[in-house]
Amino acid sequence: MYNMKIIKGDGEVADVNKNLYEILKTLPAPNSRFELSKDQVYWYKYFGQQLVDSGKLTKPDLIHLHRLATCVDYYIQAEQEIRKRGFDGGLIQTFKGGATNVSGYVTVREKMIKEIDDLSKHFGFSFKDRSKLIEQKQVETGQGDLFGDFLNANHG
Repeated sequence: MYNMKIIKGDGEVADVNKNLYEILKTLPAPNSRFELSKDQVYWYKYFGQQLVDSGKLTKPDLIHLHRLATCVDYYIQAEQEIRKRGFDGGLIQTFKGGATNVSGYVTVREKMIKEIDDLSKHFGFSFKDRSKLIEQKQVETGQGDLFGDFLNANHG
């Protein structure tokens, strides 16, 4: 695979990932339209810096980073409420007639865990996820690579 770069209008050369998106060298501030809370901004910066350090974060990934920050915050809030309320009220909701059900806090926690797991796969946060994100090696098909040939051509 070729080492791809983007040359901007001002002549700056930027590294790009395999999808031709510029790799971010610094984490931009969270987009104000997402209206992240103080805790959500913390998680945005926490995970965002790790992704910048990995050398794979691009602008299109920022929407997922905002989503991850929100999900982690909601997960923590649900967990805190479950602990505060204990078994009855936190884990189990009891109705006036005696019927019981899983509480809404447990439901929120489970949904946030699923979202976090999905985003973990997107970003490759776990060892298992990273092994699935390994780039596919090009298989020799016998056909020429016109784009590669063009890049390697001597334009003298």
